[in-house]
Amino acid sequence: MEAGRRTAVVEAWTPPYCTVVGVDTSGGFWYRACSNCERTLPDDHRNPNSNPTCRLCSQRTFAPPSKRLYRLLVSIATVDKVMVVVCFDRAARVLMGCSADEFVDFCRAHPLAAEKAAEVLEGEMCRMTLSPSKKGNAEHLRVAAVEPLRTGFRPVIETLRKMYGVGTSKTKS
Repeated sequence: MEAGRRTAVVEAWTPPYCTVVGVDTSGGFWYRACSNCERTLPDDHRNPNSNPTCRLCSQRTFAPPSKRLYRLLVSIATVDKVMVVVCFDRAARVLMGCSADEFVDFCRAHPLAAEKAAEVLEGEMCRMTLSPSKKGNAEHLRVAAVEPLRTGFRPVIETLRKMYGVGTSKTKS
């Protein structure tokens, strides 16, 4: 019965709050996916301009373009432990405030932006719903949902735009 209780806790776990201790932005914080079916595509991180096509979708119609999706490794501290979790695209967009494509483009224009993004997120308090992978064979828990708890929270991209002096809106004529 004890083992059954542990399994139930791991299936869906939402600590009352957690603090972001660190974010790994050293390279592979994104991956390529088919913009039609969202299957993972092979990618060459050394050539960010590569645009692989989905073999499955290209057999049915013309090859749709690929897109980048987030895969952030985030160290979090809860009330009783520190752990690394994976924040995939839907949850990562809440923290980042933009698509992975937009963030990679911003990083190309501002080479230290990825490191700054990690610094901006350090210390943020959030409520995260954590769950194991669907197949159950992954090393880290997944962030199924994230809710920043700080009243003045601003997504990372907004903070970076302000830091780098990049306008966030067009001026009205």
